[in-house]
Amino acid sequence: MQLKQLETVWHTVINGYNLSQAATVLHTSQSSLSKHIAALENQLKTEVFIRQGKRLTGLTPMGEALLPHIESIFAEIRTIENLSLDYNNPQSGTLTIATTHTQARYVLPEIVKQFKEKFPKVQLVLQQADPETIANMVIRGQADIGIATESLLHNAYLRCYRYYDWSHRIIVPNDHELAGQENIDLPTLASYPIVTYHGGFTGRSTIDKTFHDAGLEPDVVLAALDADVISTYVSAGLGVGIIAEMAFEASHYQSLTAIPVDHFGRFTSWIAVRDDAEVRQFGKAFIKLCQEQFS
Repeated sequence: MQLKQLETVWHTVINGYNLSQAATVLHTSQSSLSKHIAALENQLKTEVFIRQGKRLTGLTPMGEALLPHIESIFAEIRTIENLSLDYNNPQSGTLTIATTHTQARYVLPEIVKQFKEKFPKVQLVLQQADPETIANMVIRGQADIGIATESLLHNAYLRCYRYYDWSHRIIVPNDHELAGQENIDLPTLASYPIVTYHGGFTGRSTIDKTFHDAGLEPDVVLAALDADVISTYVSAGLGVGIIAEMAFEASHYQSLTAIPVDHFGRFTSWIAVRDDAEVRQFGKAFIKLCQEQFS
């Protein structure tokens, strides 16, 4: 069994089973990758990939069992590479952060500024995705660090660091009848059209569960990934908004009023790295800057 064969499996998986794309990443030909896969399957005496015609569409049970071990091998290889890079070029390289739009837009700008002042030669890449994808990107080595609220903490492959706690805010136009209230109960909130996050983002599942547990069915007239979009439609009178507290910028939304709400509980955003691999020293410095932000 050759390392090149395992590398082919790994890159095929992380590139969505697209051999052409994996070949481009590995600077080789699609036929060469096919030969590596065939040789590995011949050695294992079973197929690793599910096929539809000539297309690869997924992993067989053997492939599923094999993948975590392959990922661990390449995690160790990345750790060794990072040790070498830190020794020879400690101030330069690339740091890829996978995070949600909310973190990238409202929480990280000051951290990125401080980081770039400290490490001007490091190329910082921000990849925006949903929380589940973020977790998978870190696990598969497509990102060095993941930052999100959901999907990170309860994952055996990830080592998580507490970042900060947050809750939601209700937002309404300044002239809205709820604008002067300090406490809005759930039935009252559910009586208005709701504009909030898309499923899987920024505590939306908890919002839905809270209403459901109270026997309420709110009318969610618009769901979006971005608090800026939510705020725009609240300003237009489409409904009452529910957004993360860090996403409300009073100077930016002068036509809106934010009202604290505790019905949906408190949330924690986490910083995650792969548990069996070490990020570069400037990656650790990035994490430290994040942790100091709310200390």
